[in-house]
Amino acid sequence: MKPVADPRFLKDRKDLQRVALVPAKGLRVTGKPNHRARSIRRIWNEFGGLLAKLSRLLKIDPAVAVAILCVESTGRAFDRKRRMIIRFENHIFWKYWGKSHPSDFSAHFKFDQRRPWRGHKFRRTLGSKWVTFHRKGQSGEWNAFELARSKHRLFSVYSISMGMPQIMGFNHGKIGYKSANAMFDSFSSGERSQIIGLFDFINCADSKMIRFLRRGDFPAFARLYNGPAKAAVYADRLEKYRREFKGLMQKNVDKGTC
Repeated sequence: MKPVADPRFLKDRKDLQRVALVPAKGLRVTGKPNHRARSIRRIWNEFGGLLAKLSRLLKIDPAVAVAILCVESTGRAFDRKRRMIIRFENHIFWKYWGKSHPSDFSAHFKFDQRRPWRGHKFRRTLGSKWVTFHRKGQSGEWNAFELARSKHRLFSVYSISMGMPQIMGFNHGKIGYKSANAMFDSFSSGERSQIIGLFDFINCADSKMIRFLRRGDFPAFARLYNGPAKAAVYADRLEKYRREFKGLMQKNVDKGTC
């Protein structure tokens, strides 16, 4: 029998769809844990089974996988209404749709022209009050997104970051999806798809990120994932989470709970 070649993308591996999300043994944290320990405990106890499997496939330390999910994700996949966590980016919607419809765009969306990632506002109708919606909960993000979706279904999905890993819709091809809508539907189905999507993004064909992680070179990884401006800050966070996880796991082993 001929060996079956591994799919190009992790999302297409059937074994990753079957593996349990939770680990065989959970992580216990005694005393009064700090914020990193609480985050690590939750991430590992909810998703450690999948993270352990992904770590073996990608040949990285499980502590690194946990650190990445703690630092490079929102930590939440869905809001209280079970809507996927999103962030709608006005300037991206301008790039894909607004440039071709400037009057319609300007009637409903605003952003700072000099610093396009800032000054995001929207309004439903002419004459209504402009609404600032970032950092004010998911209702604002979804209201802005749904307004954009009424203008153009595909490009509105290009313009949101999705789920825990906050991967932009226009990056759908990098993680193996034929369309942004297919990515949206998959990420909306559960945490598994979102976590696998994060590691598909790190492992994508045109990226050196996975090689940096295998070497433990967090500064180089952070420069690619987060950009050069705050690479040192993110690298430091990753290292602190990695060390914290290793220490907590060792304490569990010493106490016979792992």
